[in-house]
Amino acid sequence: MNFHILHRITAACSLALLLLTSCYGDQGNYDYREINEVTIGGIDRENVYVAYAYQTTLEITPEITSTMGDEANYEYTWRIIPRDADTNKGASLDEFIVSRERNLVYPVQLSDGDYTGFFEVKDPSTGVTWIEDFYLQVISQGSTGWLVACREEGRTRLDLIGKDSKGENDVLYADLWKTVDFDMGEPQHLFFVGDNYASYLGFPVLVTDKGSYSINGNDFHIGEDTDLKWYFGTVSDRILIANSTIELYTTTWVANWWVISQEGQIYSTECTDRAFFSYPINYANGQTEFQAAPFVGVSYTYNDTDEDYNYNYATIFYDAQGRRFMAKYGESYYPALMQCSGRQLFDVETGRDMVFMDSHYEIDGQVVAVLKEPDSPRYFLYGMMLGYAKIEQNYYGEIGGPVSEARCFALHPSYNVLFYATANKVYRVNLADPGTATEIISLDEGEEITVLKYNKILNVWGTPGADVYMYDLVVCSNKKNPAAGEQNIGTFRLYEVPELANGSVTEKTRIEGLGEIVDVVYKEKGPEN
Repeated sequence: MNFHILHRITAACSLALLLLTSCYGDQGNYDYREINEVTIGGIDRENVYVAYAYQTTLEITPEITSTMGDEANYEYTWRIIPRDADTNKGASLDEFIVSRERNLVYPVQLSDGDYTGFFEVKDPSTGVTWIEDFYLQVISQGSTGWLVACREEGRTRLDLIGKDSKGENDVLYADLWKTVDFDMGEPQHLFFVGDNYASYLGFPVLVTDKGSYSINGNDFHIGEDTDLKWYFGTVSDRILIANSTIELYTTTWVANWWVISQEGQIYSTECTDRAFFSYPINYANGQTEFQAAPFVGVSYTYNDTDEDYNYNYATIFYDAQGRRFMAKYGESYYPALMQCSGRQLFDVETGRDMVFMDSHYEIDGQVVAVLKEPDSPRYFLYGMMLGYAKIEQNYYGEIGGPVSEARCFALHPSYNVLFYATANKVYRVNLADPGTATEIISLDEGEEITVLKYNKILNVWGTPGADVYMYDLVVCSNKKNPAAGEQNIGTFRLYEVPELANGSVTEKTRIEGLGEIVDVVYKEKGPEN
């Protein structure tokens, strides 16, 4: 039966019961007097209002006419009640009040579902209340999309780039947390934690100057209860994450979650519903503590030709103080100085500072690092191939072009190509010829690039269509000199890189009007979706 018809039948039955009750015991004594009659209009009862959770502001301006009363003296109440709410089981009608103003201006903060709304007008002089109902459907656009952490007046502004109501075009849903009463601090990083099946973990992580927090559900919940310090048995007041990396294929067939704190400590746990970090492992051979650079080199693929399915890949770290590559091999618990088999292109004790390291998504075991010569404008590229409990060196050379001005780097997920960004330009470098840098993107001089990355999709089977974003180069920028008080200064861009990363790139998406962009990550579907 149609919901509208069913609701009207229920309302009619209730009205009939009220009439029967008022007539019972009528003794025929009538005292006729004129009473105030109120009529409510301007509320659409024939159609369903549609709102997007945490993105739409529901605005309704009712038309009120009365025969006697003064509208200025009326009391107003707006309630929005889930269809499955049961006031007989503890739910109070007051819980569903969203406004006591005449006109409804309500930033919708509700879960997906169907709701009945009620607008109540009460004349306090008589105690009589008139009610008009309406219907609301709340839809979440938050199951997938680009989350953008922005800095705004000492707080984190979270913007979402998702699909429009038709699911066709990318649109901006700005400042999802504008009504959230929680001081999470200023943003520093965004990560996504999940496995290749999204069976246990699947949530974004925001790191601020005050802590690290998971962002839960389609309503983007964040709070003290989502503080990731509860995942760490040895951390007391807070955990500040500098790097979060997922190693998809391991000997246990369960993805491994690597975390490096801003203090350079290395933690590890499995991506399960029992995920819990114990003691850090940044001890060379389990003895001498070292401070890890905020990067982890892992393998995102596996060799399915191996009949034993031995996912015993090595993992690469870097000793920031000792300026040397470290590696964890096979079943060993602690890292040790990296040992490489085959040809030796470089010394693993480099004496240089690591500024970037990432892993190819599709080239089996390929890890690429960029190191800077101390007190020098020179940058060097290092290429390593992870194998089963072994590491080989396959690239090395000095990086060319204006790399001394580089702000950020990105590694293509499929091709042997590295990108780096200066203030407003992006350059391409082939791993086999790092000395040659080609300019491929040039933004307006009034913009500054703050983000350059390829976003890995961890659960490609559970997020239909999202895998295409993995091959788009993400470039985010902010206005260089915004006007006083101007807040919407960020621009998000996606570029399509041609086959083999040669030739010109094509801008395929541009979204303007974001806040001051700090970081961006794609929100995949998690176990709750």
